[in-house]
Amino acid sequence: MILITGGHEKSIGLEVFLKSFLLLTKEQKKEFHLFCDIKALETNLVFLKIKFKITKNKLSLDTGELKLTLFDKSKYSTPATSIALLKALEIIDVHRDILVTLPTSKDQLFLEGKQQKGHTDLFRSLYDSEYLGMNFLSPEEKILLITDHLPLKDVAKNINPDLIYYKTGHSILGYEQFFNGIDEVIMAGLNPHAGENGLMGLEEKNIYQAIQKLKKTFPRINFKGPLSGDALHFEKKKNKSQLFVYMYHDQGLPSFKARFGLTGINITFGLPFLRMSVDHGTAFSLYGKSVANYLGQYYLLNQALVAHTKLKSQKVYYGIRSNQNYQGPRPQP
Repeated sequence: MILITGGHEKSIGLEVFLKSFLLLTKEQKKEFHLFCDIKALETNLVFLKIKFKITKNKLSLDTGELKLTLFDKSKYSTPATSIALLKALEIIDVHRDILVTLPTSKDQLFLEGKQQKGHTDLFRSLYDSEYLGMNFLSPEEKILLITDHLPLKDVAKNINPDLIYYKTGHSILGYEQFFNGIDEVIMAGLNPHAGENGLMGLEEKNIYQAIQKLKKTFPRINFKGPLSGDALHFEKKKNKSQLFVYMYHDQGLPSFKARFGLTGINITFGLPFLRMSVDHGTAFSLYGKSVANYLGQYYLLNQALVAHTKLKSQKVYYGIRSNQNYQGPRPQP
């Protein structure tokens, strides 16, 4: 199944999901399972003017059905986003299921009473792995952020060869497992002009060390870098599946979002399962107006179906297909 967790109840998450879900075929609809607050679901269905019937575990529409796990958030002290997420994680089959999270705000994500900085950080805490990589996928580009929700002043001291190696390794294996394999990895430096051979910083040595190790683990892949972050786009080739690796959040995302808008997916690799989400936020100001753009969510659902089809056809261990044959050791956290 593709498990969908409801985000913030006052966000556009359920709106764009429902709009996208209606466009799927009846057979495709059977692959989805939604976890959310019952009142939030009913409210969205009503203002979207969708004819529906809800039973205990099923949403019936004119064009198909959606499996449901519903709850009443008023009976919990925990925010709706966290309730939905934890309920999904209780039943997820790591060998057969994919997780899709709808947009939320940071004040809705709690783990053992502690507020988290986002879904990715929550998963890092829950699965005790600092090497979960934040990836972004569009129809034309794949990027990885080595650091993500980290203040800029802390970026340099947190980047080390292992962090780069494991996050990049997980991403390479993840794309091979769920989508198309990677032919080439291009890494940005941390400093302007990739440090100019130490003239503007020495942090690039960590990137270089990681690249040398990655070359041994994945000899079939071409690795380039570290290169100047402002010039990575010049390395883009139409006939290759490339992964562009950036060292921090606002080094990679501004150009990605400027070019692809809402048509991008946030992917977490390195978990026992695949986690996906749209790359936009809650848009609270649009809630209830039925005007939210759903194209990014529709792209996400279709990519989730692609990944799920591939997942069902292959045997899995530790999130890696047993019929994959990589030379060298697989990166392990």
